[in-house]
Amino acid sequence: MGINPKTWNSLEDGQSFVRRYDLTFTSLWDSSDTVRRHYGSPYTSRALLVDKTGNRVEDTAVSFSASKFQTLVDNLE
Repeated sequence: MGINPKTWNSLEDGQSFVRRYDLTFTSLWDSSDTVRRHYGSPYTSRALLVDKTGNRVEDTAVSFSASKFQTLVDNLE
């Protein structure tokens, strides 16, 4: 899951990012910052991968490897 907090991003910025990198995993528009606070993600651009039970799998800065994340997503149960 990519988290786009309202503090730094707009919904349009998040949608553009998903299109640009052809992401197949969910990118969340966190308009209330609730999810960002729950996972303790700082106010910097980050990619957070969460499994279906809500456990953090990966958390990395914005310059993440799309192929690495795709491999992680593909290996989720």
